Amino acid sequence: MPRFIDHHATNPNLPPEVVTVIRQRLVSGELDEFGERGINVFVGPRETYCYTEAPDAEAVRNSHAAIGITLAPEDIQEVQPLP
Repeated sequence: MPRFIDHHATNPNLPPEVVTVIRQRLVSGELDEFGERGINVFVGPRETYCYTEAPDAEAVRNSHAAIGITLAPEDIQEVQPLP
């Protein structure tokens, strides 16, 4: 499955229950309703970077939108691990 890195402003106002769901999905490796699987999330004071697997960038965008985070197309980059 393709892998993506996206970045967006850190959202300190995410409800605690949403943060809990994100953490549980990262630990379990389960897919969300858009087919996205979180691999890792890196949170800084201003920006957050998400490393995920998803069928396409639209799935990444939809998954974030479902929790109130808007991503522009240029915020999402498909990446590949080094061989």
